[in-house]
Amino acid sequence: MHKYDYSFLEKFPLPENVSSLLECLRGMQKRLGGKAGAGNPAQKPDLSEFPEKIITAYKRSDAEPLLLVPCVTLDMLCTLPKDPGSRSAAIGLAQQLLSRSGYPMCRNFPLEDKICTYRFFYQRALERASVHWEQNGNAYLYYIEIFLSLLYLCGKDMAPTVRRRGRTKRAAIEEIVLGSAAPISKAEICSALPNVSPTTVEAALGAMVRAGRIQKVGAARAARYIRA
Repeated sequence: MHKYDYSFLEKFPLPENVSSLLECLRGMQKRLGGKAGAGNPAQKPDLSEFPEKIITAYKRSDAEPLLLVPCVTLDMLCTLPKDPGSRSAAIGLAQQLLSRSGYPMCRNFPLEDKICTYRFFYQRALERASVHWEQNGNAYLYYIEIFLSLLYLCGKDMAPTVRRRGRTKRAAIEEIVLGSAAPISKAEICSALPNVSPTTVEAALGAMVRAGRIQKVGAARAARYIRA
């Protein structure tokens, strides 16, 4: 029977690459702003469909969220049925938990898209981390590493690569959209630019569509934008 206990995280020896990922993500959040945008309030996580033992262990821990949430996610993936719906639910909850624990930038990260892009590495890490899960022999570090790596790649894709002094808000929006390899939503842009209002983002996107620089895919809340 697996036991849910995350107390080990408080004195967990981290390899250099994982420590570097932590620092990068903390710095990324600091640059993007520490508060959730007014136009995209953080939702209260729905914990009703997840095992109570996991939620109790999560609430009891005072560990760094960037380490704790991947461990909780791994336990949920090992507990829930093995299907895409369960994975989506677990990843979605992980992003909500991070959003409410000091990392609101994670709320709109296209994390599932990144998992699909790096499916081989993700599956290998998941298998290594969970092979002896029932006997409490799972190696959390494998999953922590891939989870933080994918978060970093999401943030790197969304955040402006160059922050020039005097750059206009519209130029910042254009840089994010034109530099994104995958279709990006208005909410994701607002998350990457917390100091830019949703109205400004919408106006800039409309102008770029009319100019033929980007294409709009989908409609309403499902709308995404990609370089034409």
